Amino acid sequence: MKVPKHKHELKEDKFITSVFLTSEFVKNHWKKLSSGVAGIVIILIIILGINSHRKSTQKEALTQFDIAFGYFLDKDYEKAEEEFTTLSEDFSTAKEHKWAFFYLGKICLEKDSVDFAQAEEYFNKASSKIKNKILKEASMLGLAKCYLDQGNEEKYFSELEKITQKFPHSFSAPDLFFEIAEHYYEKSESEKAEKYYKKIVDNYESSSVFHKAKRRLDE
Repeated sequence: MKVPKHKHELKEDKFITSVFLTSEFVKNHWKKLSSGVAGIVIILIIILGINSHRKSTQKEALTQFDIAFGYFLDKDYEKAEEEFTTLSEDFSTAKEHKWAFFYLGKICLEKDSVDFAQAEEYFNKASSKIKNKILKEASMLGLAKCYLDQGNEEKYFSELEKITQKFPHSFSAPDLFFEIAEHYYEKSESEKAEKYYKKIVDNYESSSVFHKAKRRLDE
């Protein structure tokens, strides 16, 4: 019994067939095409075909993401995981394929049976592949949460420090700086604590932790 193909697989088959037939035509009529104009036309046809295929794939990937994200918002994590997995496996050329890893990581932490190892793998993939700064930072924060939930504070704060180094001007930066500073303050590592309190006082006067950091420095 043959397994039915997905719509995007059928479209990809048609695309590959079209390119193959075009290349065979060029091969069989190369002498006539070598005169110039006809050859250029064939090349343009191939280019347009490739662009059309890419646009079609991008549209399908976006639709797939919308479906998966809808299930995620409804907290139907089983279906969301299934749809995001399809997105990550079948649309490798679309940017949404990279986003899928981030949400798959979050799903691993939200499910009844938490899978920290799988979540870490997904967040690592997401942070290495995603270019969007907000989602990249969120992926790194997801990884940090994995460490914290498993009781590994050392790796948790190490990851937070990496995040603040990479995204020192993000919206969450002052809160992360303060959390790191408090960690060192409680461990009586005053120099390290002051370093992070000072970052807040020098650069984030309008943040909610500014006065707390200032009081620590004035102690």
